Amino acid sequence: MMVKMLFGDPSLDNHLFEKNLALLKDHVSGHVGFQNRLPKKITVLEANSGQLTAQYENTLLHSKYDPEKEGIDFSKNIKPGSRVCLYGFGLGYHLAPLLEKIGPNGFLLVVELNPDILTTAIKLKDQTKFFQSNRFKLIFGTDESQVSNEISREMHRISEANPDQLEILFHAPSFKCFPPNFPALKNALEILLMERRFPAVFGNLEEVNYALNEEKINSSAGINDLKNYHLGKPAFLVSAGPSLDSALPYLKQIQDSFLITCVDTAFPVLLKNGIHPEYVFSLDPQSESAFHFAEYKSGSTKLVYTPTANHDVLKNFPGDCYVVFKEGHSLSQHQEEEVKKKGVTQAGGSVSCLGVDALIQFGCNPIFLLGQDCALTGNRYYSKHTRFNQQLILKINGAFQLEKLHKMKFQEKNAVKINNTYGKEIMTDQVMYSYLRNLEQIANQNKEVQIYNLCSQGAAIDGVNPLNSISELKRWFSKTI
Repeated sequence: MMVKMLFGDPSLDNHLFEKNLALLKDHVSGHVGFQNRLPKKITVLEANSGQLTAQYENTLLHSKYDPEKEGIDFSKNIKPGSRVCLYGFGLGYHLAPLLEKIGPNGFLLVVELNPDILTTAIKLKDQTKFFQSNRFKLIFGTDESQVSNEISREMHRISEANPDQLEILFHAPSFKCFPPNFPALKNALEILLMERRFPAVFGNLEEVNYALNEEKINSSAGINDLKNYHLGKPAFLVSAGPSLDSALPYLKQIQDSFLITCVDTAFPVLLKNGIHPEYVFSLDPQSESAFHFAEYKSGSTKLVYTPTANHDVLKNFPGDCYVVFKEGHSLSQHQEEEVKKKGVTQAGGSVSCLGVDALIQFGCNPIFLLGQDCALTGNRYYSKHTRFNQQLILKINGAFQLEKLHKMKFQEKNAVKINNTYGKEIMTDQVMYSYLRNLEQIANQNKEVQIYNLCSQGAAIDGVNPLNSISELKRWFSKTI
């Protein structure tokens, strides 16, 4: 792939830029004062397909192989009539396919706050056909308060008639290039991208569970009772990703010297291997969650849960329970005193994020993540020991292999390219990518806590150091005994 110099004919470039800019003004509320020159942070490249792509500093905005095909793939799971809120304009390869998929009854709201990316998009690529649509609006600005208000207003407008058709998407490379002068808005968008999927996926399940759990919530101790309870203790948080498989045989050998905790999907895996975690975390409102606890009848494990966790989990759990409220959750706004008394988490929709945040509140340091891949690692979503994997095995026939079933499950979602712990490109989906962002946010807000990811070939997590082998852990472990 090589840098392609494009601007030998200034009049042609000016014409395309001016034509794009004239049409774009109809889709933006405020003034768009872009200058007709390529930004210094942009490098223009030619993809293998012959199409143009670009790099903003160290971030490639589109595929170096076929950006147009990548753009089509981005929108393949969007349904007709969807009201899409998307962060990330990129060079626009994914926008026309999105507009086509939502059809005449849909609407596309695009937020892009990096002026260098927008300038490059209207200078390099003919956007006129896309800009002529009346089913598209762009939010861009330089004032954080004004932009935030406009996003809120437009989100309400496009979702008011039919909130079930709202889709929250983001173009991952563009999001990586988010300008630093919008810190509060970036945090708000990350929360939106993590939380807004719950109403669409779960309907009113959260409300139902909250009501059914009310007595349990009132009688439970809160996470505040565990503040600094394990101060300075090294801890494991075991999740259910594929990397759990390689380290699981060694975990039993060292469990007595670490605080062992796990997410609910990994709980039955640990129990079957003779490992008894001190805490298990649960927040999923779906009935599927209860299966993770079905075989646990007695023991010393404690449950840390959110108020909207599945009711059957709380009703049948035989041990001590600690409630933790999601900060700012609408269902707990009428319980301000209770929330303040029992404690909150800033974690989003992922139980792994809840676990990391809880261990930090416990005072644990360092924290070792295990089974935390946040990606399709080795063509698998989950550890081979998990219920999810066993269910897929039951579906295998002569025409399918297990890895193909994992891939099929993955292809139901919107794919995002990221780097793994070895610096190589790997695929994840938008939900896992949002969880990855939340983990990074937690790690970077608590830099005094050392967090390691053990044996993962999945996503590289900013603020979390990879330990790529058991021998590395053993070297660390030998210093603690």
